Amino acid sequence: MKAYTLQLRVSTQDFAQNLSKIESFLPCVDDGSLLLLPEMFSCGFDYEKLEAATEFSEEALSFLRAVSESKALLVCGSLPVKEGGRIYNRAFLLQDGEVLGWKDKMMLFPLTEEDKHFAAGRENPVFNTKMGRVGILVCFELRFPELVAQLKQNRCELVLVPAQWGLKRKEHLIVLSKARAIETQSYLVLSNSWGTSGGQDYAGCSAIYSPWGETLAFAERGDVLLYADIDLKEVKKLRRYLPLNVLTVAR
Repeated sequence: MKAYTLQLRVSTQDFAQNLSKIESFLPCVDDGSLLLLPEMFSCGFDYEKLEAATEFSEEALSFLRAVSESKALLVCGSLPVKEGGRIYNRAFLLQDGEVLGWKDKMMLFPLTEEDKHFAAGRENPVFNTKMGRVGILVCFELRFPELVAQLKQNRCELVLVPAQWGLKRKEHLIVLSKARAIETQSYLVLSNSWGTSGGQDYAGCSAIYSPWGETLAFAERGDVLLYADIDLKEVKKLRRYLPLNVLTVAR
């Protein structure tokens, strides 16, 4: 099967333009594949426009549901969602047009005051999909080994990372992404923003890594669609060669 990750410069001014960019890449996406979008792909981070962004999220999700259904895609990204008077940075999984599940971002980034504008999620699920067992780490969550350990314990086979990761921390993103693929013995697909958006500079460096730590696709800059073939037999092969339950500290 094919996994695609779409790297975008996300506009905080023109929400519809973000959807138009996504739409322009869709003819290059094979039916029956995976498509990962950046964190907050519909609006970016502009807290003055956050209420308007939450209202636009319904339109963005409806657009992607139609795409997911027409092309039989598994689609992941994150949107600002208002629920119970609080706003969540909510990652979602669409499968064949239906919402398979979601995960609210648990670790909110303090340097940009995300924690002052969003409520933190509480659960770190692994989803059964037609493409295997899928876990999601939203941007900053990539730094937290306890979340990674939960995905590993729950036999995740594919880790999806929708992100808006800052340029100053670019090397951290590259090293952590590859390390998390190796650590979980899973494929890892990363979709990050690039360029300047909402007064922040983003690192790009979207990528697909194999469970062996190989770089299967990578792009530092530009609006670009990356893809790689994903074969879960490689996950099983690696886990037989180096079983997870024997990875303990020697005494």
